[in-house]
Amino acid sequence: MATYLFAWNPNRWEWVDQAEAIVRINNHEQYDIYWSCGRNRGINVGDTFLLMKLGVVPKGIVGYGYVASAPYELPHWNAERASRGELALRCDLFFQALSGWPLVPLGLLQERFPSYRWTPQEGGMSVPDAIATDVLSLVHFDAVLKRSDVERYVEGRSRRVTVKTYERSAAARQACIAHHGFDCAVCGFSFARVYGALGRGYVEVHHLKQIADLGDDALVDPVRDLRPVCSNCHRMLHKQRPPLSIEELRTQMNGTSP
Repeated sequence: MATYLFAWNPNRWEWVDQAEAIVRINNHEQYDIYWSCGRNRGINVGDTFLLMKLGVVPKGIVGYGYVASAPYELPHWNAERASRGELALRCDLFFQALSGWPLVPLGLLQERFPSYRWTPQEGGMSVPDAIATDVLSLVHFDAVLKRSDVERYVEGRSRRVTVKTYERSAAARQACIAHHGFDCAVCGFSFARVYGALGRGYVEVHHLKQIADLGDDALVDPVRDLRPVCSNCHRMLHKQRPPLSIEELRTQMNGTSP
C-alpha cells in the first residue's frame, strides 16, 4: 500500500464545507471529496494519503485517509483554464481524519525529513515508505482498513454523478453554500455570529426533494435543490415523513398550523 502527498492552498481554492467535513469525520461519518492528483496516473484504490495545507499559516498535515478511486479527468479546478477546455486529474479521497489545525506542523516535517519535498506545486506526490510509516505513526493512523474494505466502500457508491451521490457530495454542498451562504434558510441562525471563530464556515445542507422521488439519472442542481440549514432546523425538517418544507417549518416556528 503506497502513500501519496496531496496539497491544499486556501489562497488558490476555498474549501467552503471544510468545517462541516471536520465535524462529520469526528462523528465517524463518511466524508470523501475529489482532489487534484497532479499528473500521477499510478495511484490505486486503497493507497493512503496525507493532506498538506500550504499557502496560509499554520502549515502542515491536516488530514489523512485512503484513496477511493483511480485517477480520472474532470474540468480543471482553475476556472480560467477550465473555460479553455483544460482537464485535470482527480482522485477521490476517503478521509479518516481532518483538522482545522495541523496534525503535524510543516516545520517539524522539514526538520525530521529534510530530504523530502513537503511543499509540492501539485498533489499526488509519492511518499517513500520509510518516511510514510514514520509520519503515519505521528498522526496515529494505523491503516486499519484493508484494500478490500476500501474497494467495498467504493462499490457502494455510484461513479455516476446522480442524485443519490451528488446530493451528499462535497461538490454539491460547496456549490450550495457558495450561492446561499452560511445562514440557516429556515431561521437565519449563523454559527459564526453565535460561536465566533469556532462556528465560522459551518452549516448543514438540506435536500428540498426526497431522493426516493427522483429518478436514478436525475441530476441535482445545488442552487435550486439544496439549502443551508442549522442543526436544529435540519432535525425538525426530518422529524416527520415526508419531511417538512422550509416554508412549513417557518410557519410552525411562528406558532400557527401550516
